[in-house]
Amino acid sequence: MLRLITLLFFLWPLPASAERHTENLILLTLDGVRIQEIFCGMDPLLADSAAKREISEDEIVRKRYWRSTPEQRREALMPFFWKTLAPMGVVLGNPARGSSMQVSNAIKWSTPGYSEIMTGEAHPEVRDNTPVRYPHRTFPEFLVSELKLEKSAVAQIGSWDGFKMAASSTDDAFFMNGAYEAVPANLTTPEMDTLTGLRADVMELWEESSNDVLSFRLAQAYLKKHHPRFLWLGMGQSDDWSHADRYDRLLDYLHLVDRLIGELWTTLQADPVYRGKTTLVITTDHGRGLTPEDWIEHDAAIPNSENIWLAVIGPDTPPRGELGPLPTVYQRDIAATLISLYGLDPARFNPLAGTAIKAVRE
Repeated sequence: MLRLITLLFFLWPLPASAERHTENLILLTLDGVRIQEIFCGMDPLLADSAAKREISEDEIVRKRYWRSTPEQRREALMPFFWKTLAPMGVVLGNPARGSSMQVSNAIKWSTPGYSEIMTGEAHPEVRDNTPVRYPHRTFPEFLVSELKLEKSAVAQIGSWDGFKMAASSTDDAFFMNGAYEAVPANLTTPEMDTLTGLRADVMELWEESSNDVLSFRLAQAYLKKHHPRFLWLGMGQSDDWSHADRYDRLLDYLHLVDRLIGELWTTLQADPVYRGKTTLVITTDHGRGLTPEDWIEHDAAIPNSENIWLAVIGPDTPPRGELGPLPTVYQRDIAATLISLYGLDPARFNPLAGTAIKAVRE
């Protein structure tokens, strides 16, 4: 009975009358980033294995990111996230703190994960990364309807077309921008045109994805021009470097992302449209394996692929930092959590979706 009461405390939806300040929300997803790097920084097991490879900048990354404790290593890897951002909000998913966050879908791939985030539900038919739309309404579509927003006021920008496909059940629900797409003439600026033009020139590991920094800059330009009420920025090179078995480059990438997160936060705080009225949510789509042999992959057969993490920073989230112990929460709970931050009823979106995570509000 005590366990049930505790679970209800952390997952029960807040009353609609609760005071609320969030008017805008930015969702940043970092593809396939393990809990190990987020909470412990440089992994000694993977670092030692990478050092034995012919292609690895082991000595360089060790100087940059190796420290004696997990807390020191994660701060060296992502200093803005841990020293500045995390203390202003909540971070979930560290098993060492008794906190667990897991995917509900059985596949543990990207599209099933993003579908779960966007719809609040794991759909059995979403079984791979085929770039198609599924007939499941997403919460950004719900926001357009419930808040009576212009299509430009809800946006998805990402480095992989899979983000665009997962964002909506229809092609024209709101502004969506895939890996190599230009911004429509009625929404673009010269800066955006330059950035989308560079996407074809800056080569990446896999042809299906464009450069994350260009997507980030494009998202910043869109924020400044159109001030969307909701933006999903999908970044994918963390997954690319991992699949390529380049642990050294993954660490450098996460350090770069940390700097970009700092720039994004500074942009939001400098803009009166966003300052004090915007929640930033950062999470991932799936975990990865634990060993040097399987960390490069993720699926139902690889342990740890189900473990993910979540950070929420905003005017309605208490500055409690890393939380735990807590009951397990799930990827399917993200949609309801974000909808509730707008003061909307998640049950109106999808009665089968997960439940708003109360720890984000209390």
